[in-house]
Order: sequence, then structure tokens, then C-alpha cells
Amino acid sequence: MRLSVDTRNFDTNRATTARMNELSQVADSLSEETPILRVIALNSFTGTPNSVLLNDGPGTEEPLIEQALTFVAQTSAVFGFAPSEPVEFVPDPTIVTNSSKNKTVHLQQTYHGIPVFQMVRTVLFSPSNTVSGAVGDNVNLPSGIDIAPQINIIQAVIAAAQYVANPNETEVMIDGWGEPMIPIRVDVSDYTPQVLVAFPMPSQPTVLDKGPFADLISAHLVLFYQNPETRLGWYIRITLPDYQDQYEVIVSADRTESEILYCQSLMRTVLAEGNVYKENPSTTPRQMIPFPQNLNDYPVSQPTGLDPQFPRHWCNNDNCIGNNTIATLGNSSTTLQGIIQNGKVVFDPANSIGDDQKILNIFYFCNYMHDFFYMLGFDEAAGNFQEVNYTGKGSAGDPVQALAHSGTVNGTANMSSPQDGRRPVMNMGLVASTGRHTAFDADVVFHEFTHGVTNRLVGGRMNSPMGLQQPQSRGMGEGWSDYFALTIQNFGKSVEKVVTGDWVLNNSNGIRGLKYDSNFPDHFGKIGAGRYNEEHNIGEIWCATLMEMNRKIGETLESKDLGHKIGWQIVIDGLKLSPSNPSFLDERDAIIKALDGLNISGILNGGDYIKIKKVVWTTFAKFGMGINADCIGASLNGIVADFNLPTDL
Repeated sequence: MRLSVDTRNFDTNRATTARMNELSQVADSLSEETPILRVIALNSFTGTPNSVLLNDGPGTEEPLIEQALTFVAQTSAVFGFAPSEPVEFVPDPTIVTNSSKNKTVHLQQTYHGIPVFQMVRTVLFSPSNTVSGAVGDNVNLPSGIDIAPQINIIQAVIAAAQYVANPNETEVMIDGWGEPMIPIRVDVSDYTPQVLVAFPMPSQPTVLDKGPFADLISAHLVLFYQNPETRLGWYIRITLPDYQDQYEVIVSADRTESEILYCQSLMRTVLAEGNVYKENPSTTPRQMIPFPQNLNDYPVSQPTGLDPQFPRHWCNNDNCIGNNTIATLGNSSTTLQGIIQNGKVVFDPANSIGDDQKILNIFYFCNYMHDFFYMLGFDEAAGNFQEVNYTGKGSAGDPVQALAHSGTVNGTANMSSPQDGRRPVMNMGLVASTGRHTAFDADVVFHEFTHGVTNRLVGGRMNSPMGLQQPQSRGMGEGWSDYFALTIQNFGKSVEKVVTGDWVLNNSNGIRGLKYDSNFPDHFGKIGAGRYNEEHNIGEIWCATLMEMNRKIGETLESKDLGHKIGWQIVIDGLKLSPSNPSFLDERDAIIKALDGLNISGILNGGDYIKIKKVVWTTFAKFGMGINADCIGASLNGIVADFNLPTDL
């Protein structure tokens, strides 16, 4: 993975008291016609509201997307738009619904048809289909921005390709598992990109040949807000050979000489039966498990209205290829063939640690996680991973391409998750220092699979994986992945697993710096300082918070397992209510709103709801995310911890 580039200025604070007063007065002036409650907080980077809440208004039969567009247009002044400034948003056509029937519509800000990078405003709806608020980001743009590029798409792609293909010799990087990362180099000396298709639109979306890379290259114009300057750029996505990494790169288009304005990796470093490891070879010996697994064997409650044919068969035929997952040996087409016995395909590799077992285990883990998250709400409509979408919702054609490599891979283990309809790719490799393989370890596969889920849910399925690219957002991506990997394995057990990666590293302390127990010492206020400048370390604080939340819910209800079930549901529901590129505080608010939804919908009774809400807030306050905590967007700047509860608690 290359060192990242981000030329935005997060040090200039636009969330001044004067700005807050200005927008609050605008909200008050509009409250007679629109039931605006209040502007909650401003994004210090953009100077626009992080969150606007509304009182329940009258119901309407107007479609939700039209309601969302009408709402931001009619209340544009509250979001900081000047009277003469164009208010342009393009809606994601997918309306996301969580378990308590709250809905969200994601709106991408544009300027004369060109998307504004990472500026997505999310409009929230109550179960009765009335607007209840909006979260996310937009930015004020000056008039008269020149949207005619000074360099063409070929020049921009060449600049991006040269940048990602030639890492600096001085870069010494270690992956999330403590293994050295060998720089991936690509010979682009003779590469001249060829345009395959271009669309006559203002953003000039273009698809180019892949050349020496692994996949076709996509590109389009964007506006890149730097604070205070706004730059025109070419947004380009490039996938390295063998899907070892994938990058989003923004190359300047407003000057005759190209400049890399932004670069980030998009990889996340995470009727049959089969003889598999359910956790890892040391914890559990191989067991013969039915494919698909019986729903009663999952730790999550079965939702109402579940597809009566769910779970559908994992295998299409007598091999490890199915609707949810295609498991192969590395980048080859080699998969595992089963043996038909008594009308059932049986997978039982003779070598319990050989290549066949690696293919089988990654196939099992991915299918298990598919069904687990499906029951929590990561279904076809939400953008899950399936070749065929039986409900007709979402985009099909994107089962997980699960690659179990014989040897090591760059980053040890990773997963990329493009927009709904394009296949995510998971790579599992050997940890060279221990000789143990990540495909055998639920810690690793569950972690990487969860990256795919959170990438698709945050900001909407068509925004993946761009909805988790800012520093706090990336950190939470790591935290969610550890949280689900550990708590799924903790279900039904009296002794918690509080370290991750311990088996594959052959180290009882695992891969993280601290144990995820109730004595975890750090908090939100530490972010941006010391070791908490790196996404995996930042994620430790988020994971520790969520695991403690599950514990406290369980203690309050006198059931550890119920604590996990409720915790998982409000986390997934919160992801669906999340703005694009959220901060820790945005996700705190989304989880609280998801919990409120469980009460309003009757899923939680009033007594339990009151007790749970207090312990959830108490947990966030314990980790410095109390009611008065603050930060500058999802950056590492302006972090202010607070340990107080809301006054009504």
C-alpha cells in the first residue's frame, strides 16, 4: 500500500460561533413553514451542518426521493447555501430501510453536473415516511467555477498510473498483521491508455483499457474542496495486478501540469456439507457443517418478513462456487470439487492444512457471514454480495471472489468492495512468520468480510467504498471489523475473546496494542495523538467502545447473548442511518437513533429501551463521546472528549 495523499486543509476552522448563530437563525425563520427543530453541530471543515433535526411533520404521498430533493431545496439556507448558489444533488436510487422501518435517501452534491468529492447529504425518514432530519456534508461553492479541464483524461490516467505503479524506494511499510509489505511495482513505461467508452455528460465519465493493471480503469471529473480553494480534478480508479490493491486517485485538471491531489487505497486490510474449522485449528477441530447452515445455528434472531427460501443453497454445483461466494486457489480458476454421497455434495479434504482446505474454509466463512449479515439487514436491497438477486432489488452480479492463496499476499489479508453490482475481491494469504494461513482463522476472514459490509452500507451501496475514506471513518472501518469478528465468536460463551489475530500470529496478545476488555484505557480524546494517528489503532477505540456497549446491554438485561443481538442490530441499523465519511460522533448519534427506532417500532418495550439507552450513552461517555464531545468532521483535528451524559439521563 502506497503512502496516502490528501491535500485538503483541515486546520482552518469554519465552525465558528458566528456561523452557528447565522444558520440557527435561518432555521428559526423557516420553522413556521418547515418543522425544523435545530441545527445540531457544524462541520469545521465545511462550515455546514453535520446534522439538522426536524419535528414530525405531516405525512405525504410524494415518493421519498422527491421528498428528499424538495426538502434540501426548500431549506437550502439552513445547509449554508447562499441565495444565488446552485443547490444541486443527485439521488442514489436505492432507498435504505433498517429494521425499525426508518429510511434514508443519499444525495450526492454536484455542480453543473460534476460531483463534489465526498459531499453526500443523507436525508432521514421516519417509519411514516416523513422527513426527520438530515446528516452528512455539503459545501458552499464559489460561482463561476471553470469546469473545462486543462488536461485530458489520457494525461490524467498516465499521471495516476505512474504514481501508484512506482512506490518510493524509501517507503518501509508494515501491514496490519505485522508483516512487511513489499512495494508493488508495475511497468507502465509503454502504457498509453485507450478510451473504450466515454459518455457525453458534464462529468465526462470514461472507461479505459486496463493495460498492465487488473481491471478496466474508470474516470470522471470531480470538484475537490480543499478549504478554502475548490479544485477541478479527474477522479480515477486503478486496480493493481492480481487485485493486490486498488486506489482512488484525484489528479488536478484545472492546471496544465498534473498534480496528485488525493490518493487512498480502497482495499480493506479485511445441498452440501463441508469439514471446516469454525474458528481456527487450535480452538476448534474440523467439523462437518451443512451448507447452508441451519438458521437456528446462527446467533442472530430471524427477522420478520424473511424470504421463505432463505438461506438458499451455497453451492451451484459440486464445487465451491455459489451465488454468494466464488472460492478459488489464488488467482487461478482452481476450486475444490466435492464428492456426491447419498445425494449430497461432501467436501472433506484429506490434508487438513492443504490448499483444498484453504479454499473450503474461506468458502464456508464467507457464506456464513453472508447469511449472518443478511438477517441483520444487509440484504439485496442494501447492496449485499450475490450473483443473482432473487428479490430483484439492488444490483446483481457481485458474489465475493474469495481467493485463498497458497503463499503470502501483499497485506497478508485484504478485501476490496466496489459499488453494488461489481464483485468484491478477498485475498487470504500465509503469515510468513508463523506459517499459519489466514483462510483458517475466523478473526481474519470475518474482519475482512465486515469491511465489505460497512463499505456498502455507509453512504449507500453505490458510494462504496468512498463512504469510509476520511481518517476517523477508516478507523471505524477497522473497529467494526474487529467488533463483529470477536463478538460473533463470543456468542454463547462464558469467557470472552478480547484479542484478535492471536492464532494466526501464534501470539496470545494478538495483533492489536490493547485487549478489548472493560479495562481498555483509552478514549476518543486520544485520537490524533501518539499511536492514534493510524487507522487500525484508531479502530481499537471504536471496537472497544462497541464491545463494552454489548457487555453493558447484556448485563442490564441479564443476558450476554441478548446484549450481542441488540448491539449488532443497532450497529447495522446505525450504519444505514450514517452519513458518508462519518466521524465517531456521527456514528454515536446514528446508533442512538437506531435504538430509538427499535422502541418506536415496538421491537423493544419501553422499560428495556430506557435502561438500554442509558447504558449505551454511559458507554459512549466512558469512552469520551459524551454529549459535549466535538471534532472537525471525520478528520483527526479538533478532537474534544467529553464524559458527560445528556441531562435527561
